[in-house]
Amino acid sequence: MSSFLQEVETKFNTAKENKDLFSFESTQTEKESNGMKFKITLVPGLAKKTSDKDKEDKEDDKKSNPFENPNPALVVKELDEHNIFLNKYAVIPNHLIIATKEFKKQSAPLLPNDLYETFKVLKDFGASHPALAFYNCGEQSGASQGHKHVQVLPLKHENDPQPPIKKLFDEIHDRHVGQIYAINKLPFVHVILPLDNNIIRNANTREELTDYLVQMFFGVLDAMFQQLRENAQPLNASYNFLMTQDFMMLIPRSQEKASIEHNGKTFELSINSLGFAGLLLCKTEEQLEALKAQENLMDVLTQIGIPWNPEASEIEAARELAADAELA
Repeated sequence: MSSFLQEVETKFNTAKENKDLFSFESTQTEKESNGMKFKITLVPGLAKKTSDKDKEDKEDDKKSNPFENPNPALVVKELDEHNIFLNKYAVIPNHLIIATKEFKKQSAPLLPNDLYETFKVLKDFGASHPALAFYNCGEQSGASQGHKHVQVLPLKHENDPQPPIKKLFDEIHDRHVGQIYAINKLPFVHVILPLDNNIIRNANTREELTDYLVQMFFGVLDAMFQQLRENAQPLNASYNFLMTQDFMMLIPRSQEKASIEHNGKTFELSINSLGFAGLLLCKTEEQLEALKAQENLMDVLTQIGIPWNPEASEIEAARELAADAELA
């Protein structure tokens, strides 16, 4: 275990013991759709919140912006421009938040220092303890706070690739680092890019690593905007960003909540970046049963994402032909 992870775990256990954070019991179910094993986590405690203290804390958080001056009992590291601290409402232990010290909007793209500090946390967890970073950008992205923040979630060691989306990433045929791809099994607009571990490993300075991450992020962001144009969508869409030590992925959003039917009832589920990683959260047994009953969970994600335009491939082919003609 890395020294950083030891520090995080110690901080988490102390904060939990002192009731500075709330850790919820959960159970997990799997459901496969389009070759991806979704993990559906049921957390009844998120629905109950019976204590007055919990409700008061929530109200205080909304009023006072908990990311502006985080509770010192939760702070793992204070940096020049960011604070790294534990999520106060933890479904998964050691869930970290990387928030800007100065207020910046959650609708703004990630900047060089955001990317560097986020990737450094991923690396500091250690090679034997993989983690997932995610950023919910914009009103329809599932973000719970308007203060700019990235989240880092530790991943469990399992036989299947983690997070679940990595299985589909690993199936990309003849994959090349730095090349941008779309995965055929995903029925919604997205872009994914493999990172070059050799460049990352050989980056001798903060500047070298930052420059590489910025180049990759804005490259994949440009590719997402191109997909939005080809699918006749506005370019100011909210989006979700996923990053591991292996890839970056962007998914534009059309709405925050998915609506699903089961046993004559309608359930509305707020879904953030984690849903596109294959990690879904529900608060009640009814919601869980409704998700398990869905024929294809990819359809749920397509509701909140943007379905592929059937003509988009033709547009892309025509654009490539035009480019070839100019080169001839």
